[in-house]
Amino acid sequence: MSTALYTLVLVALLWLVLMWLGARLRPQGCPRVLNLAFGVVAALLLFVPVDGLRMANWVFGFCPNPSLPLIGVVCAGIWQRLGGLTVLRLADWTAAWIFGAVAGSALYLHPMVLGSLDLYFWGWDRAGAAWGLAALAIMFLAAGNRFGVLLLAALIGFACHALESSNAWDYAIDPIFWFVSMGALAWRAVHRHRERRGRVAPAAG
Repeated sequence: MSTALYTLVLVALLWLVLMWLGARLRPQGCPRVLNLAFGVVAALLLFVPVDGLRMANWVFGFCPNPSLPLIGVVCAGIWQRLGGLTVLRLADWTAAWIFGAVAGSALYLHPMVLGSLDLYFWGWDRAGAAWGLAALAIMFLAAGNRFGVLLLAALIGFACHALESSNAWDYAIDPIFWFVSMGALAWRAVHRHRERRGRVAPAAG
């Protein structure tokens, strides 16, 4: 992926995060002008130098290949925030976060549990990896979940060598998608816990 396109993806991701935080601070909703201003702030933040390097360069060293599902959910989120159109429904977002959390945990944490077994190596098996992604995409699509479209995009990207990596798993999951997914699920768990406490408290009084 070119540096310019990679930076654009990072700007979009940070932009979406800022709009999400703005929505949490302003439950009545953020005006479109403010949401657009968040985009400018996101672009400026990534050019802030840290130890002589821009923040975008630091992130690139950590994750040089953003996965296709990550790009998809970021684009869908921005479109929904700015245009007010439902691209991904709640069930689709849930599927995306669960997939990101489970797939990322399995891929990046398995050496601590399984020792010498290398799951990442299986991504080099083009036929097996392609069939695995295809099966997951079909399962989601058969269930009416739009996240299957993003997995299908990952499969197509893998077949077309859209990224520098030739490992199939890099097209479906990446560390940033993993962290975002874990954070989204953690926030939902905390939010639901607070809602339960809010419903129980009046009855206890």
